[in-house]
This record gives sequence, structure tokens and C-alpha cells, in this order.
Amino acid sequence: MREIFRLIRLRTLLFAIFTLYAMRYFVIRPILAVNDFSLQLSDVSFTLLVVAVCCLISGAYVINDYFDTRIDRIAGVKEVVVGRHISRRNAITLHFILNSMAVLIAFYLSMAVGIWKIAVLFMLVSGLLWFYSSEYKRYFLVGNVFVAFMVALIPLSVLVFEIPVLNIKYADILTSTHTDFMYMFRWVGGFSCFLFVNALLYEMNKDLYTLEGDRENGIQTLAVRSGMTVARGVIALIAGICVVSVWLLYYTVFRGSDPVLFYFAGLSLFYLLYIGLILTKERRRSGELAVIRLLMVGGIAFSLLLNRFFCSLF
Repeated sequence: MREIFRLIRLRTLLFAIFTLYAMRYFVIRPILAVNDFSLQLSDVSFTLLVVAVCCLISGAYVINDYFDTRIDRIAGVKEVVVGRHISRRNAITLHFILNSMAVLIAFYLSMAVGIWKIAVLFMLVSGLLWFYSSEYKRYFLVGNVFVAFMVALIPLSVLVFEIPVLNIKYADILTSTHTDFMYMFRWVGGFSCFLFVNALLYEMNKDLYTLEGDRENGIQTLAVRSGMTVARGVIALIAGICVVSVWLLYYTVFRGSDPVLFYFAGLSLFYLLYIGLILTKERRRSGELAVIRLLMVGGIAFSLLLNRFFCSLF
């Protein structure tokens, strides 16, 4: 059982669950409440959505480890599970079960909200994750950007299923006021952008420590193409842009709020710590990646502070 939890990345699943619930209850619900609206997707349906997303993520990790067995053995940065603790055949079976569950749940929810085509997105994502693991990751930067994009879809998945039922419930009001619920995409999309950039940093950082395995297997990462020095410099530059973006957001949206000021100051310090770690010559994989994980959790946790601002913004 421990090997299975390691294979499906339990820590990542917990983060995905936290993200989904944070978007629903600390971003979407408060925005709706300001306008005397309420969530329409039932708690049971939302729980099923969470299960479907977690199954999709788990399946992606299983198939990725299935194809990366040789790379992981050469790199030696983590224990190889597939082929050692879990047979390759069982790994493929587990991948099929997880993806089937995700797609079936998505079809059920899609029919429930009246837009069956939403389930096709789950099928598309499932297929793309397979091709990413088997082929796309070999292309220069494509793998990094693809994974970051998939991570960015996690917060948006809440809106994809919530907005259709909101439109049905409040159709008369929306028609008379000539409005819609698409404005919520700005806020949830902001968290998606944050996750995209930080997931990109995380993936590019991991590539620094699988250099030999990637080179041996023809995977064209930034570190393989340009060397460690350039790769570290690019990662540090992206992290620096994140710091600047944090303060631009503060001065354009949250200026004058002391809680946000202190919160953003803390995020900035973690980014600066990360930049310092990434630019040092010592190999500190666990430290660098731990900081990025904390930043991602901290960025999503910022949703807990948003409730006080929605009354003045909407």
C-alpha cells in the first residue's frame, strides 16, 4: 500500500483537494454571496468532481512513472516503484482503472449539469497525459509547459461544472440584467496563472536533477540543451518575475491592506530564498523543491483572505 501511495503521489493529491475546496468555498461562494447568489452544484456532485480530478492526476503519475523507469534509475534521485515494487502490468492496469473512473464520473456530472461535452475534456486530458508521458516530454520545453498547463486547469475545473447550473438557476435574472457569471473566471483564473508559473518552475527545477537520465533518453530539457548554468539562470529569472508580479498585484488591487501586505511580503521572501538556493552551486534538490511546494500552498491559501475584499469590489 505504501508503494501505491508513493506511485500516485498522495501529497500532490492532497494539494489538489485543498485547491479545489479553496476555490469553491473561499473564492466562488463569497463572490456569489455578495450578489445574493449561492452555489448550485451539490456537495455530493462536487465531491465526485474532486474524486474525478484526483483519479486523473493519479493516473497521470502512474503512466509517467511507467515510461520513466529507465530515466529514474539513471538519475537516481528517487526510488523506482514501477518494475520494482509494482509490476509494469499492474501499473498499466491501475492507470486504466483510474482514468476510467475519472471519465465515467465526468460523464455523470456532465449529464447532471446538462452539458455532456464537458466529459470530453476529461477524455482529451487523459489522452494527452498518455502522449505527454510517452512522447511530448521529449520535445524542448513542451513537457514543462504541458504539465504546468495541466496543473493550472485544476482551479478552473470547479467553474466548468458550477457555471452551467448557475446559469440554469438564475437564467431570468441574467437575462433581465444582461450579465453572466464569467467574471468569476478573472479570480479563479488568477490562481490558475499562479499555479501555471510555479508548476513550470517546479518542473524545470526537477530537470536539473534528472539531467543524465534525460540526456540518455533523448529528452530535450532546458538543462540538456543549454547547460545547468543557463537553466538555473532562467529559473531564477522566472522566480524574480513572480516577485515583481506579486507587488504589482498588491498596488493595483489590494493597496492599503496590511494583512495582504504582510502576506505578500512573506511570499516574496520565499521567492528570494528560492532564488538564492537555485543560484548556488551546491545540489540542494530537496530544499529548492520544498520551497516551491510551500509557495504553491501559500498562493492558494491566499484565497482565505479574499472574502473581506469582495464586498468592496463587486
